[in-house]
Amino acid sequence: MLSLRHVVRPSACACLLAATVAYPAHGQTQWVGPQDPCDVRPGHHLVTGAQQHLRLAVEAATPDRRASRLDRAYEVLMRAITENKQDDNPGAWYYLGRYYTEQGDAWGADTAFARVVEMAPQCRDDVGRYVWRLYPEVRTAALRTWQEGRLDSAVILFELGQSMAPDDAELPLFMAMMFVSQQQLDSASKYLERGVEIAGDDPAFEPRLRQAMLDVTLGYEAVAFENPAVSQIVRARMRRDSLVAAIQQDSARLAALNTEWAGRNLRPDVRQAVQRDSTALATKIASARSALPDAQTALERDSASATEAFTGALRAYGSYLERFPDDTEATLRVLRRHSLLGHRTSIRPLIEQVRGEPEINLSALNQVGTSLFNDGMREEAISVLEIVTERSPYNHDALYVLARAHYAAHDGDNLRTTTARLLEVDPLNPQSVRMMAAAWDLAGERDSVQKYVALADSGLGWGVTVMQFMPTESTVLVNGSVVNMTPRALAATTLVFEFMDAQGTVLATSAAEVPPLEPRQRHALTVRADVTGAVAWRYHR
Repeated sequence: MLSLRHVVRPSACACLLAATVAYPAHGQTQWVGPQDPCDVRPGHHLVTGAQQHLRLAVEAATPDRRASRLDRAYEVLMRAITENKQDDNPGAWYYLGRYYTEQGDAWGADTAFARVVEMAPQCRDDVGRYVWRLYPEVRTAALRTWQEGRLDSAVILFELGQSMAPDDAELPLFMAMMFVSQQQLDSASKYLERGVEIAGDDPAFEPRLRQAMLDVTLGYEAVAFENPAVSQIVRARMRRDSLVAAIQQDSARLAALNTEWAGRNLRPDVRQAVQRDSTALATKIASARSALPDAQTALERDSASATEAFTGALRAYGSYLERFPDDTEATLRVLRRHSLLGHRTSIRPLIEQVRGEPEINLSALNQVGTSLFNDGMREEAISVLEIVTERSPYNHDALYVLARAHYAAHDGDNLRTTTARLLEVDPLNPQSVRMMAAAWDLAGERDSVQKYVALADSGLGWGVTVMQFMPTESTVLVNGSVVNMTPRALAATTLVFEFMDAQGTVLATSAAEVPPLEPRQRHALTVRADVTGAVAWRYHR
C-alpha cells in the first residue's frame, strides 16, 4: 500500500535531492489524466490552466517548449494554492504532484501526492503509479550517498524511499546495515525490526535480511568485546584454573613423596629433607586452597558482568539463528561465545544441533572444541572433538586436544585409545609419546610409564614437530622441524608424508629427506604436494 508523507517539505529538501542525483525526465508522448476511481477535478480555473500547461508539456515536441510549459504549470499552481485558497483542493495537489513527477523531483511528488491521498483516498493507486516511476532513482541515490559517507543525506533519501515504496523491505535493511557501520545499534535495531516485519516470509528478501541480521548481530558482538569485563573474565578463569591445577599437581607430588619414603628407616638428614619438602608442598596446597574461593567468586562476578555485556549480541544471535538455522558458522560462533561466558546449559543443545549437521567445517569445529577446553568446559570439549574425530579420524589437532581433555578428566582408557591414534599420525612427536606415558600413569602401570618417558626423552631418535598444515584448493603444505634427540649423531633418513581426505583415504604422498644430524641439531621441514581435498596428514620413516 502506498504511504505518503503528510507534510509539505521546504524547497531546500528538493535542492538536496537534486544535488544528490540527477533525475531523468519521465516524458510521455500522450497525456493521461486521472484514472478511475480517482475522480479529482480541477475545480478552479487556475488549476484547469495548470492542467493544460502540463498536458502541453508532456506532448511537447522540443525540450525548450516542454520546460516552458512546466514552468507555467508550476507558477499557476502556486498561485492557486497560496493566493486563491486551493490548498484544500485535491485537484491542485494532484497536478502539482504530476508536475514534480515530470521534473523528476521525488520529494516534491511524494509530498504533493500525500495531500491528494489525505483528501481523496480513492486516488491512492493512481498517484502510486507516478511515485513508483521515481523510486528506482531514489533508491540508487540513497545507496550511492551511503557509500560516499554522507550518512545524513542517505537517511533522508532512504526515508523518502520507504515512503514511496513501503513494501520494499530492503530499504530499512540497508538502513540497519548503515547504522551498524557507525555503531549506532539502537537505530540499527529499529530499522532491522521494520525490515523483518515487512519482509515476512517473502523469499525475495531473504538474502538481504540474512545479511542485515548478521551485520547487526556482529555489531552487538563487537561492542561487547570492547567491554573490559570480557577480557577480565579470561584472566579470572586463568587464575582459577591455575590454582586448581596447582592443587592437583602439588597434591600428587605430596602423595608420591609420602609413598616413596613411608615406612623407611631414614637418616636424620634425609628425614629432615623429606619433612621440609612435605611441609613446603602442604603449605603451597593450603595457600592455593585458601585462595581458590576468592578466585571462584571473582570469576562468577566477572562472568555475570561479561554476560550482561553480551546480552544484546546473544539476543541477536538467537533471532538470527531462529530465522536462519542453516548457518552453522554462526552456530559455532555463538557456541564459542557461550563457552567464553561459561554458559554450560546453553552449550549442550548447540552441540547436539551441530552433531546433527551433515556438512560442517571441521576446522572451525575443532577450534570450537579447543576453545571449550581452554575455557574449562572439559566434557563439552570432548563432545565436540569426538564429532571431529568421528568424521575425520586422522585430524591431528583434534586428537591432541581430545587427548589433553581425557587426561584432565582422568579418563585413562579413552586417553590410551585417543593417544594410540595420535601416534599413528605423529609417531615421532615427543609430546604425543608423553601423552601415552600419562595414559599409563593414570592406569598405574609404572613399567609402561617408564618406557614411554624414555622414548619421549631420547628413544625416538628423531623428534618431529609439525607446526603448520595448510591445505588449499590445489596443494597442501606442511611446515615443521626435525631434531636429533640423542647424544650421538644420526644418519640421514626419510620421512614419508601421506595426505588424506576426511575418511582417511590417502590422496597423495610426499617424501621429506632429513640430512645427518648432530646431537640437538635441528632441521627445518617443508613438505608440499599437489592434491585436492586433503584435510589430514600422517607420516612414517
